[in-house]
Amino acid sequence: MNFRLATIEDVPGIIKVSIDTWRTAYQDIFPADYLNNLSYEESEEKWRKRFINPEKNIFFYIAETEAKKIIGFILGGFEQQDLTLKIPGIRKYVGELRAIYVLKEYQRSGIGVKLVKMVVERLLEKNINSMIVWVLKDNPNGKFYEILGGKYIGQKMLEKEGVDYVAFAYGWDDIRQILSY
Repeated sequence: MNFRLATIEDVPGIIKVSIDTWRTAYQDIFPADYLNNLSYEESEEKWRKRFINPEKNIFFYIAETEAKKIIGFILGGFEQQDLTLKIPGIRKYVGELRAIYVLKEYQRSGIGVKLVKMVVERLLEKNINSMIVWVLKDNPNGKFYEILGGKYIGQKMLEKEGVDYVAFAYGWDDIRQILSY
């Protein structure tokens, strides 16, 4: 297994992992029509823009097999839009784990933990020691963040395809604890 920074050449593999993981992880959350209509082709422009015009202080890492098949990725960086400040009583988290996807057949094998550690190491290099992640309440993989020491800190409502969903926030006041997993 190889882990590395993602490049624009990785976009097709990232898209495949993203859509395939959505279809398996969220099959009991989102309408089947929505998941079935997710398009690799329509997603490509959005993902390419993230590499051509990257936001400042975000970074992608991928996990790939020895045969160079991308089987997972993570997106991390500075916390976006000051969302944590909009939850009464919640402190500001500086780092954010924005997305992590690992193909179902590779989950529970340590790949996700390794990807999170890569984000943590990068945040620590930038002197950021706190982090937040938003997770759909009904996401079957939500406990992953608790296993890594994330504490439930609040929730918000999201709307997608005309359906309201609850998203939980997990936070780490000191992300260095993740490196011990």
